[in-house]
Amino acid sequence: MLGIMALVFIIPMIGMVVDVGMLYSTKSRLQASVDGAALAAARALTLGQKTSDQATAAKQNAVNWFYANFPPGNWATSNTQMDTTDAHVQVFDDPNNTSLRNVNVTASTTVPTWFMKWFNINATTITANGFASRRDVVMMMIMDRSGSMNSNNGCANMRSAAKVFTGQFAAGRDRIGMVEFGDTAWVDSPPTTNFQTVLGYTNSSGTGGGLIDSIVCNDNTGTAQALSLGYNEVYATNLPGAFNLLMFFTDGIPNSLTLNYQNVMLSTSNCQDSTGKAVSSGGNFLLHPPSWTPVWTMPAGSYFGNIGPGPIGVVAADDPTGSGSYGVRKYQGFSQSNTNHGTISSASAPGCSFPSNESNYVNDFQLLPPKDVWGNSLVNNSYNPLTTDGNGNVVLSATANSGTAMTGNNLIFHLAARNAADSAAAQARTNATLPVTIFGVGLGGTSKAPPGYDFMQRITNDPNGDLYNSPALYPPCSQEATCAHFPSQPQGTFIFSSDPTQLGQVFLAMASQILRLSK
Repeated sequence: MLGIMALVFIIPMIGMVVDVGMLYSTKSRLQASVDGAALAAARALTLGQKTSDQATAAKQNAVNWFYANFPPGNWATSNTQMDTTDAHVQVFDDPNNTSLRNVNVTASTTVPTWFMKWFNINATTITANGFASRRDVVMMMIMDRSGSMNSNNGCANMRSAAKVFTGQFAAGRDRIGMVEFGDTAWVDSPPTTNFQTVLGYTNSSGTGGGLIDSIVCNDNTGTAQALSLGYNEVYATNLPGAFNLLMFFTDGIPNSLTLNYQNVMLSTSNCQDSTGKAVSSGGNFLLHPPSWTPVWTMPAGSYFGNIGPGPIGVVAADDPTGSGSYGVRKYQGFSQSNTNHGTISSASAPGCSFPSNESNYVNDFQLLPPKDVWGNSLVNNSYNPLTTDGNGNVVLSATANSGTAMTGNNLIFHLAARNAADSAAAQARTNATLPVTIFGVGLGGTSKAPPGYDFMQRITNDPNGDLYNSPALYPPCSQEATCAHFPSQPQGTFIFSSDPTQLGQVFLAMASQILRLSK
């Protein structure tokens, strides 16, 4: 009799455990579906210029995602409530950040009971709330247009992939600009909301031409200057509430530097100072620096001040299978289509040996200054050690080497250029006012000296090994002797494309990663 009487209490207790378990399982499934719907809605905020325009696509995306994961009747539920009305999906600008839009998603469903009916409880309604946000993007695309990009149709594939990349972002809200670089670098466009019209695009809505279509690949690889120019434009845009980033693409290791030679000229050089007196005859570059290059004026609000005039030029070194190393070559980064750009001539650098023969640079200087004109350090003993003098200048050989091996000054130029690029990326990531995240795409199959995996991991501050190629091409940063990761700095993403034909999908993968992190 006691056992029979106990069943009156035991069975409801067991039933309650079963019903509560079912309730929590359904709640978990509902919450996951709502969270996914909120993220899907935030991703759809790329469609349209105004928040009101974007809301329609975002709401429908949320509903589609929700019911794909929580269909009607799921787990015997009923009366599931989720639609595009404001009661269930709200899209609105953040009141404290004009570069941020928020999405709230709410859904409810009725869960039947099995044992609790004994207590006249036939069903329970549960509700789940999800939240996501999407920051506007401020980005400079930094595009390598070096001569090696002409191999295996790399330049054409890069142009196509870059246009598809811009097509993934929201014109009218996001701001995208572009720097392109060979041995020099220049700004094609600062970050602008009409980037698709300016740069060109390709997406489901169609395609349009722009500056990307005009990229012509030629010259060497001046990475440090390109990174500094790109960061300067993001900094000048000055939207700290946005997702500020650099999208860096290259197919080769850095081999060019933009330097001021004011303090490193040999006393035996016949280069003339601004008074027309040769250094070898008592002329003084320090007191009377000549103006090989004009003033380079920075836009308002820039991180960097104006540069020049002064004895400024680009030193570039061929890659390992090239013909040898070069001397001072070009003006300080003006476009090759710009009338201010050109090779330094005997008229602009009177008395100097290098304008008539680039390999004669050793007759004019055998030191490189410690930093380039952007303040990027050529010296980094923990990355690529170089020999320096008592003033921190990098020491060159008195003989200009030539040949196919990366030796002598050729090697020194390359190592200094890598150090400077690494320094430029670090400056951009660590600025206290407006740090940026750096994303990088490396390309193989075109260059004689493709970008090193460790170099790209350092630039992007990506600690991970290869997550995109199978089998993996490189290990995590912690397993590479010359790699370094800084946990306190913004962590970006590096993706390597081993073939130019893969650039389209790689650029799409990078756009997806950026949009995911902009939330």
